[in-house]
Amino acid sequence: MTEISERAVASGLFSQVKSKIKENRRVRLDGGYNCIPWNNLPGLSSVIPGIQKSRYYLVTANSKVGKTQLADFLFVYEPYEFIVREKPKNIKLKIFYFSLEMSKERKLLSILAYKIFKDKQIIISPEDLYSTFKKKILDEEIEKLLDEYDEYFKELEKTVVIIDNIRNPYGIFKYMENYAEANGKWTYKIIKWTRDDGTVVDKEVKDTYYPNNPDEYIEVITDHISLLTPEKGQSIHEAMSKFSSDYCLYMRDKLQYTIINIQQQAAAQEKQQYTNNGESILEKLKPSADGLGDNKLVTRDVDVMIGLFAPARYKIKTHEGYNIERLGDHYRELLVLVNRNGSGFCSDHLLFHGAVNYFQELPAKPDEAFYRRVEDKFKLR
Repeated sequence: MTEISERAVASGLFSQVKSKIKENRRVRLDGGYNCIPWNNLPGLSSVIPGIQKSRYYLVTANSKVGKTQLADFLFVYEPYEFIVREKPKNIKLKIFYFSLEMSKERKLLSILAYKIFKDKQIIISPEDLYSTFKKKILDEEIEKLLDEYDEYFKELEKTVVIIDNIRNPYGIFKYMENYAEANGKWTYKIIKWTRDDGTVVDKEVKDTYYPNNPDEYIEVITDHISLLTPEKGQSIHEAMSKFSSDYCLYMRDKLQYTIINIQQQAAAQEKQQYTNNGESILEKLKPSADGLGDNKLVTRDVDVMIGLFAPARYKIKTHEGYNIERLGDHYRELLVLVNRNGSGFCSDHLLFHGAVNYFQELPAKPDEAFYRRVEDKFKLR
């Protein structure tokens, strides 16, 4: 490439970037948004602005800590409620949720449990909604309450598509590629292609994808990727690599979809380690990019990695100024482990209730009145 043509390419790329900067500014001045913010987590939103197009997010934690609940809160409840409440003129949300761990019926029950708590402050788990326990039958008042949500879920199901019968990497990719083909178009270009016999021919290939609706935000959530069914002859490690490095990056970079994967930490991350004085090494217990289970190479692909830590699991009495003895398993530390487009490691402190998928940022300096409010709210006394 000549020096002149190199300058032309650079100029063309800069022109595109400059145009995008100006367009984004105009969007904001006109009252629009360039991402979907997490309004109920202002601390996190000060580091990561929210859900952006063409980004790859990964949520990780040890087993049973709440990684699925956090992913649902950040990428289903928060964005959907934002769309319903704010009605942004330049964002149309569509979520495809590949649920590998639970049925779509069970996932909908989790959303219902969250909604009831959010609206009515009533704690009722999915198991209780189904009157599963021998000594627990759904209260008549809750049963009557369900009819209030007919319209809510009718609208939600137009936005959130839950798929529980596709488990292999190619199947997930093909489902989303079919959606893209039905809702957009490609431009094509000619490249030189070398055949197996060494001859070189012209070949037409896909170049740039244009969605029919450029304001559509497509989220692709997979929970969790260690449960992917490998293609024939693959190990789970190979299946995860193929899914992340090939299919997820294609959807992110070519289709401009937002990718959200959930991945468990390796079992070794859950084992307490101690100093020579018998003190627990706290940092060894927290989730990390290096602690991903089954395949650590996924870290290379992600834009943002978020972890969740539960100190109560290790009988830690206080953590970062919070009384864990009183908050118990309702405290979580949220950790931004990777952020390739912004500032590095940071943490946020959250109140959590797993039965109803509830998260709330904690005050920096909790006082006695705060602890009492939590105890009343979650019926801990």
